[in-house]
Amino acid sequence: MGGHTTSPVEFQRLTLMTSRQVLNHFGKTKSAGQDPGRVLVEASEFAEMLAAVGGFKLGLKALRAYSSPRLKLMEPPVQKDGKPCYVFPDHFNRLGIILTLRQAYNLPLATIRELLDHFPPDQHELIVERKFEIGDLLDLAKMLKHGYQLKDLFMAKGCDILLQDLMSSSQAVTAALEPGDTLRRLQEKLILGRLDEMKAWVSSGKWQEFVHRESAQDLKDLAAKQLLHKRVVAKVLAKKARSLDRG
Repeated sequence: MGGHTTSPVEFQRLTLMTSRQVLNHFGKTKSAGQDPGRVLVEASEFAEMLAAVGGFKLGLKALRAYSSPRLKLMEPPVQKDGKPCYVFPDHFNRLGIILTLRQAYNLPLATIRELLDHFPPDQHELIVERKFEIGDLLDLAKMLKHGYQLKDLFMAKGCDILLQDLMSSSQAVTAALEPGDTLRRLQEKLILGRLDEMKAWVSSGKWQEFVHRESAQDLKDLAAKQLLHKRVVAKVLAKKARSLDRG
């Protein structure tokens, strides 16, 4: 689970916490620069955390289905004191990716399974932050299993952008009507030529000069977005704490 080799027996030894205890524990330990480790959360509490923190509404039946051997999307819950419990943050992070692909991108379960089987774990935040178009994810589902990597997608998109500037639609049609691989050879020639130009452009310092003209405002905008995000998270956690107190 999540790259760990922990046995089921060792999972059962993890501390069982309520959702409020989990939020407090992870908040305090991370603030202190400590490793919060992993804990168990009972199924109903886990579903509440998904809604409060992740923004995903999921019933217990659906939760069980995602962790079932039939779907093979994530490890089953841990049985402790006769109750199904989920490992936090392992199950939480995994399910966040699954639900993003399912609810935000409307991808079929088979495609989600292919992506999860081959998508690099250290890049999962790109999915959660919705950095991809749905077409990109469909391409990755097909290509990653054949040995391609994320950088291949980014380079392919870069080449497409270059060709939009370098090749007119009339040129593309004319080359496509020629026999053989005329169109492919023309595309490669144009891209490689522009890459040589880019090398000289970057080496001249013009890249940094061009980027820095806008970087100050970009950094201000980014800082504002990060501050807003922190405030939203704080409000969600406070609301969750108040509801648990009333309960």
